Amino acid sequence: MKRSWRSILTSTACVAAVVAMAGSAAAEPAKWDFSDEYGGNNAGLTYDAAQFCIGEVEKLAGDAIDITYQGGGVLGYKSADHFDAVQDGGVQAAVTLLTQLSGIDPLFNLSSLPFVANSPEQAYQLWQIARPEYEKVFEENNMKLLWALPNAPSGIHARTPITSVDAINGLRIRTYDVNGTQTLIAAGAAPLQIAWSDLVPQLSTGGIDAVLTSADGGKQLSIWDYVTDFTEVNYAMALFVAHVNKDAFDSLPAEAQAALTDTIAACDLHNWQLMLDIMTAPYEEMRANGMTITPGDEVPAPVFELLREAAAKVRNDWVEKTGERGKKILEEFEKTRNN
Repeated sequence: MKRSWRSILTSTACVAAVVAMAGSAAAEPAKWDFSDEYGGNNAGLTYDAAQFCIGEVEKLAGDAIDITYQGGGVLGYKSADHFDAVQDGGVQAAVTLLTQLSGIDPLFNLSSLPFVANSPEQAYQLWQIARPEYEKVFEENNMKLLWALPNAPSGIHARTPITSVDAINGLRIRTYDVNGTQTLIAAGAAPLQIAWSDLVPQLSTGGIDAVLTSADGGKQLSIWDYVTDFTEVNYAMALFVAHVNKDAFDSLPAEAQAALTDTIAACDLHNWQLMLDIMTAPYEEMRANGMTITPGDEVPAPVFELLREAAAKVRNDWVEKTGERGKKILEEFEKTRNN
């Protein structure tokens, strides 16, 4: 019998009982900053995920660690900067859109391979299968990988519904990684890879006509000020990951180290539920602000055929670049998905 996403998560989220504080607390807690390009104005998926994680860690660690969330890019780091910044100790911890690190290792493009994971359950299975390979890359670069947060499925925010092949042709659309850029080029669009913090200027000046992101992402941007339509294409569920500097981690008291690792499964469970809660929740506000929502089952088959055909080359190129690592991950994922 195929297990539900909730049963899978729950079975892996049996976190160890609260670690009892032993001995007297340190005179001063270790002070950490937690960097996030997203989460501006204390809102959004990454903000909610980070706050939950920080709260759980500090409940277990007591006064041993004091973590300050720094959202909206206030520390000056974009997701693409986080790998070097955390590796070098410029910041102790960060939540990072994994696909922004494809220049470090093409493996990091896995979660945004178009039309691979088609449900929250499958996105979780893919994360669990790939996690050991992700961990190796972070460990080799003086970091520890903690939990993941899936973005809600990406759709297309535009000035017209994406209900024909012609609507894609020449579309000046923002993408968030190389996978999206290559897929949409192959589909005939004119994509630009643009960082989240640079999106509003591009929209307001007409530099782009459309945005590839989730409904929640559109809500955070008040995207109804710039476009009129959201089309569900369930393109991909790209992952954010939390990672920390290994030297900073090793210098923590034992109870703080245990707190950071013992909460990983609980954070994954919480984060997948977060994603489920916001998949369609923004629709009401989007409609109230004049937007039209086109559900996936109303998108004509030729549109999906075009996008899937364009995505096939991207997937094949990814396997070629990642070699046996990528091939084994996808093979294991296919076995799990078919059970």
